[in-house]
Amino acid sequence: MDFFESQEKARRKSAVLVVLFILATIGIVFTVYALIYLLILTDAPNAAQAWLEFKGMADLLAMLGALILAIIGFGTIFKMVQLRRGGAAVAELLGGRLVMPDSANPDERKVLNVVEEMAIASGLPVPPVYMMDQESGINAFAAGQNPGDAVVGLTSGAARMLTRSELQAVIGHEFSHILNGDMRMNIKLMSVIHGLIILGLAGRVILRMAVYGGRSRDRRGAALPLVLGVGFILVGSLGMLFGSMIKAAVSRQREYLADASAVQFTRDSRAMAGVLKKIGAISQGSRLEHANAAQASHMFFAQGVNVLMTSLFATHPPLEERIRRVEPGWDGTYPVISDFPRSRVQTATGAPANEFGFSSLTREQYQGRPSPSARSAVQSGTPTAVDLTASVGRLDDVHVAHARGLRERIPPVLLDAAHDTAQAHWVVFAMLLSREQGVAKAQFALLDNIFGPALERKVADLARVELPRELRLPLLDICFPALRRMPFDRYPAFRSALQGMIQADGRVGLFEWALHRAVLRHLEPSFVPGRNSAFGHAALHQVVDQISLILSALAHVGARPEDTAMAFEAGANELRLPGLGLRSREQCGIQALDAALNKLIRLRETSKRDLITACATVIVADGQVSMAQAEILRAVSDALECPMPPLLPGQVAGA
Repeated sequence: MDFFESQEKARRKSAVLVVLFILATIGIVFTVYALIYLLILTDAPNAAQAWLEFKGMADLLAMLGALILAIIGFGTIFKMVQLRRGGAAVAELLGGRLVMPDSANPDERKVLNVVEEMAIASGLPVPPVYMMDQESGINAFAAGQNPGDAVVGLTSGAARMLTRSELQAVIGHEFSHILNGDMRMNIKLMSVIHGLIILGLAGRVILRMAVYGGRSRDRRGAALPLVLGVGFILVGSLGMLFGSMIKAAVSRQREYLADASAVQFTRDSRAMAGVLKKIGAISQGSRLEHANAAQASHMFFAQGVNVLMTSLFATHPPLEERIRRVEPGWDGTYPVISDFPRSRVQTATGAPANEFGFSSLTREQYQGRPSPSARSAVQSGTPTAVDLTASVGRLDDVHVAHARGLRERIPPVLLDAAHDTAQAHWVVFAMLLSREQGVAKAQFALLDNIFGPALERKVADLARVELPRELRLPLLDICFPALRRMPFDRYPAFRSALQGMIQADGRVGLFEWALHRAVLRHLEPSFVPGRNSAFGHAALHQVVDQISLILSALAHVGARPEDTAMAFEAGANELRLPGLGLRSREQCGIQALDAALNKLIRLRETSKRDLITACATVIVADGQVSMAQAEILRAVSDALECPMPPLLPGQVAGA
């Protein structure tokens, strides 16, 4: 299943979830009615008389049903509002601690490096990492409404006991949930389950108030809260039952798919099997102790809470089955605890820096030569449009190795600044600094006016560090966790400075537009909570003008003037839509492109696939792909919520 099919499947699952929620709610109401009828029946002379009495209570029953529906609806909406900040809200609910991007802790550094490599390889912004310090078991999760507000969380046991390759397997598993659209589904599922169990929570509160707050009342007055509290708890238990069944039905099968995806990402089934065996070997296993763990049990890498009747209510497949899926010859034994002491990562040279989980790249690789697993891609030549579209949302060992190489080639001074909350915005400004002295002077004047004169020297120092063009977008992706830590009151100034630097020369280059679009798409959710992705409702024939603008912008990038029309026609022929026409370079401005993409994001996944194929056809029309074309294609794809990994060496002219 490719990225677009998995996204469509996730949307269909969301519709199924709504249906299951409605059925569960109706089931709760009718179960309450049935219990009331049975109570009446115990005191009535016969069933007919009991039914007459039950029907005589129609108004009261209607009010009771409405009350139950209102409470369930309130609980669902309350949880949706609570989680509107996305992954960070989930991580904090589970007691997670945000890991600073510049952390020097060896275990944390190891995790951060692996997350950065996986993000670069998949074309996603680097998500923040949360550590569950009090959890000694091995587990992890990914949470968020969309990639822009996604986070990755790990238990301290996972960070401490897993090797680097095993961490890659776990984080690859979680990235598959991000790429397959499972995260948004998981957030909705948390809200739905909370609505179903809120009656039980309310019952506990009423019962506690009746027991501890009703001592001064007479017994008759205290009886009603007691009965009401017990009744709510019983109804809440029904909600818990239905909720557990829904979680199990939605979650279990996709864990097999995520395991298979992680093996595909790393090409190392032993690493995934090793993680699962360690979970089986330690006494804590994958169990979490936090009081809210049950709310997010469907999000975890492995079964996070104990459940009765595991075959019916478990959110994850049995551990033994998962191991045998990735290691068919497993003999059924688990390693001894002493077999895996605190993990250490080693490189070919055994340098001390490996404590921090750096990969074993040679000096040749640092200087830009491809890693061994990527060398086959060097000889592949210019990719086809179909190849580029097929790479969307896909993560494999070749792209992971390439991403590792890209990350290691970023100059340390820039990498350190990108990890620093106080300096990450300097890196962004340095990438936008013009080489034209007059324009740069105007940009510095703008920064002085907004941030003060001290910033000019710092940005100038970073801008003097040589950064190959193919490293610009990966470096930007690495900046995002630190940028998200920016104080809320500084973000408007940052955004204003960003736009001012882009417009300082009176024209907007397409890399500048790509950077501007990425910052708004992936940073805005952290400062404007509740901004969710749009659902697809538009058809291709309804957005012909917008498609013309995007194809025209791509045709003008890197092509000779005489080839522009040819490249546009090649892309237009892929779509065969009446009314498509080439726009001038002047018409393809930043505001026009932003407006076009804001409408195109409402396309359905199948239409997005056709559009991205047409865009890719434009840039390969002349037989080669320039770095500028690769950047703008990835920016368009990202703006459509379809992450495209960096092109491999040999696929880009001059790379």
